[in-house]
Amino acid sequence: MSDVQQGPGWWQASDGRWYAPEQHPDHQRPASADAVAPMAAPQAFTPTSMPPATLAAPYAPVVHDVAGAGASLPPGVTAARPMGRLGANLLESLLVMVTLGIGWIIWAAIIGGTGQTPAKKIIGHRVIVADTMRPAGLGRMFWMRGLVAGFVAGLAITLTLGILLFMPFWDRRNQNVWDKVSSCYVVKDPNDAWSTKPHLA
Repeated sequence: MSDVQQGPGWWQASDGRWYAPEQHPDHQRPASADAVAPMAAPQAFTPTSMPPATLAAPYAPVVHDVAGAGASLPPGVTAARPMGRLGANLLESLLVMVTLGIGWIIWAAIIGGTGQTPAKKIIGHRVIVADTMRPAGLGRMFWMRGLVAGFVAGLAITLTLGILLFMPFWDRRNQNVWDKVSSCYVVKDPNDAWSTKPHLA
């Protein structure tokens, strides 16, 4: 405010005084550089044609590879689980005691040619040869697994204070000492994939 005009844009009010341009009633303040621009209104979502989502398959436990490279197992045959193998060992010991050993030996001799022992027969496990992926015969079951592997496993388990009894829990192919020595795998064969059951007339 002044009694005289101070420069361009100054204006004289009804009181006879001069005022700066920004004090005029019609003056518009310029937009500040710091002013925040108004946000655009969000656009409504328009669904587009999309393929239906693929649902994940139900959880399936991982089965260790017992077949090795280039080999495969018959349908329905899977690697025997470590816990199942431990249960088979306990059942085997129980059957030996119940049958006083003699009954177990006779039973094992009858079914040994199918890659099974009495406990494995009950549980549905089968011993297969790593090279052929076929059930182990009586010779391998008796000589390699029963005598040679049995001696090595008994010594190794004793020296490790029983720790090697749980070897299938950490072995990549669920093998124990008997399997390693005899070059075999133990599989779950609930449907008798190799048709080892006798066919009665």
